[in-house]
Amino acid sequence: MIDVMGQDKLTEKIIKLLREDPGQSVKELARKLGVNRIFLSGYLKALESQGYIRSKQIGPARVYFNSDRGRGRT
Repeated sequence: MIDVMGQDKLTEKIIKLLREDPGQSVKELARKLGVNRIFLSGYLKALESQGYIRSKQIGPARVYFNSDRGRGRT
């Protein structure tokens, strides 16, 4: 389980990865972060609802991008 400080670091890592390479899928991000895809999918939904990231459905995959709020972090 990831604690509150670990969540903040995970959020920063996600925002950094999306800044460096926008439009990544859950599968790609999970592999790069070394976390479970199911966990990450829920975590990304939470970040999206908080305005840090945004997503777009492209074919069968949902891909993620930084939002304006996420661009200011890290």
